[in-house]
Amino acid sequence: MKKREVLSNDFRLKFENVCFFHEGQDPILKNADFEFPANQVCWVKSEEGEGKSTLLQLLAALELPRIGDYYINDQSVKEMTFEEFLPIRLKIGYSFDYGGLISNQTLKENLLLPLLYHKILPRKEAFQKVEDIIEEFDFAKFSNERPAHVPGRLRKLTCLLRALVRDPQLLILDDPFVGLGNETSLKLIQYIQQLRLNGIAQSLFLSTYDEKLASMLNPEILNIDGGQIYQTVKTVEKTVANL
Repeated sequence: MKKREVLSNDFRLKFENVCFFHEGQDPILKNADFEFPANQVCWVKSEEGEGKSTLLQLLAALELPRIGDYYINDQSVKEMTFEEFLPIRLKIGYSFDYGGLISNQTLKENLLLPLLYHKILPRKEAFQKVEDIIEEFDFAKFSNERPAHVPGRLRKLTCLLRALVRDPQLLILDDPFVGLGNETSLKLIQYIQQLRLNGIAQSLFLSTYDEKLASMLNPEILNIDGGQIYQTVKTVEKTVANL
């Protein structure tokens, strides 16, 4: 049977009977069946240590289910070869904590790397795109410094912007506002909102403890509890006018 085309601007994500655990620890997910909302902002919530980051890593396919399967556009991620999955990987942007920057390259070079390595843009266009992002977030004077020589806020920001620089359709951000500062966090939210208006990052999954900042993205809420994933149903408040 011919496989269905999985490369699409839409990301339909589904867990079937997914179990996941770290060695020597209790299961985080137990026989979880869940179809994730498509083309939405989803805020992943749980008690501390109950699996927010793990769920995001599974969605990014950085981890695979121990049991069960993860489907992207009806195709099993576990059954795809590296070559089959690569075009999908290039449409996924993710950022976890402060990790991932190359220490012997400057902030600008770190932002350029995914564009040049994967030949997403010609060199001139890639440089212009990165220059525009640096200008947008106002850190030109630090852009030619290496990560160890800049404040932590800028290292975190560069990690986040590197997840965005390829214009992903699926964006996964783990605690994006921690260490960023309120002003930069607000600018990041505005930037993401503009990307979404332009058809980029249509599916966004994030974890955060900052209720105020998360609510600005008008998210659907996903809860992890007892090894299962639940979507919180939004309620519309009704008011009675005084006659």
